[in-house]
Amino acid sequence: MSRPPVFPDQTASGIALDPRTLERVVPESRRPDGTVRKQLKIRPGYTPQEDVSRFRGTRQKAMDGAALPKGHIIGWVAPSSESQQKAKPGANAPPPNKNAKRRAKQRAKKVSETTEAVKDNWEDEDE
Repeated sequence: MSRPPVFPDQTASGIALDPRTLERVVPESRRPDGTVRKQLKIRPGYTPQEDVSRFRGTRQKAMDGAALPKGHIIGWVAPSSESQQKAKPGANAPPPNKNAKRRAKQRAKKVSETTEAVKDNWEDEDE
């Protein structure tokens, strides 16, 4: 059989479960002047004010359960390693929508124009 904990879990008011008698008690403690406070028994069913939780209705509890973590952005999905690996080889694939296709075509045209212009300039200087 395992031994009871040396410092049993206490509520906000300091009430703990006595491991020997299984009664709720406020354990004895030492005052600053060195004297010892007696252990206090707590009546069964008694809940001190500081241990009473705030009332939450059923709808409020449901909302709390469905709440997003703090700092979470709605609709954002963290990138996974698989999606990053898929994105690299798929860079040469055609863009998915019409505007993206048009922009890609414009970029390719601009790159080809700049390379041609540079070649023309070099040839002009040599001649």
